[in-house]
Amino acid sequence: MRNEAFIENLEQRKEEQLPIVFTPAEAMDILGVGRNTIYRLLNSGELHGVRVGHSWRISNAAIEEFLISQIDWQRG
Repeated sequence: MRNEAFIENLEQRKEEQLPIVFTPAEAMDILGVGRNTIYRLLNSGELHGVRVGHSWRISNAAIEEFLISQIDWQRG
């Protein structure tokens, strides 16, 4: 029983520490932009992402940072 509690606690910590990651298609839906726009943002570095092989992955934190930067930019 003691080991089960330890393993359960360890799994819960992993879930809390791992970032949520999205594919470009999922990020497109979240941001409400098209395919060309999402890849332009990724390639320009405006939206931070990581290449995994031939695919991009975008963290939830990167999407939040991008949205905040857009809000700040619009406020001028």
